[in-house]
Amino acid sequence: MTMKKLSYIVIPFLFVAFMQSLTYWGNQWYAEAMGIVGVDYSFILKGFNDSVPFLAWTVYPYTIAFPFWVLSFFYIGYRNKHNMYIILSSIFVAFTLSGLFYFFFQSDVQAWRETSGLFNQTDLSFTERYVMTIYQAAGPRNALPSYHVLMSWFCILGARLDKSMPKLGKIVIWTLAIAICISTQTLKQHYIIDLIAAIALAEGLFWLIKNTKLVNWFERTFTKINQKLHLE
Repeated sequence: MTMKKLSYIVIPFLFVAFMQSLTYWGNQWYAEAMGIVGVDYSFILKGFNDSVPFLAWTVYPYTIAFPFWVLSFFYIGYRNKHNMYIILSSIFVAFTLSGLFYFFFQSDVQAWRETSGLFNQTDLSFTERYVMTIYQAAGPRNALPSYHVLMSWFCILGARLDKSMPKLGKIVIWTLAIAICISTQTLKQHYIIDLIAAIALAEGLFWLIKNTKLVNWFERTFTKINQKLHLE
């Protein structure tokens, strides 16, 4: 693996990071500034939600999500440039739709978080204090669909696209992605509908977009930018 082989991935990755910041953190800031309290969607499949246990230790797979997404995106792009642009195009549309949904139909999971019991305790363990830090950092909004599930599922889709990816690579991506998805439930960060909606959105957009001109447009556009910057 050479740096030149990875350099053409940098600008597409920064674009994805920008889109995530705009649609997720932008909506988080707007909701906070405007005092918007979202809808509690716990009534959807409530029986399942009520049956999910709180497992504080799952905060660790939950928080490896960001480095996992970054490494997966670079790995997918390193192995196959066109596959990377299929995933990028799907992410672009998914983030756009999710951001609009957050803006107009904001969600809220604070009541769900409080069932963890942590808010009523004073003698929290290190792991439990870490969970509370995550709660404070992420906020209770922007829950439907779950970005943790959405991005993790796009990593799985990237692995599925690459038929020649080493089996070990596929196993690692699938295992970590599924662990992150499960952790959204056991940390009381998301309701089950948030997970279902994210997977459905990722899968649906992937199949709708993978053979469209949008993918080719993004590939041509970023290739031109990379060439001007001598990145490929």
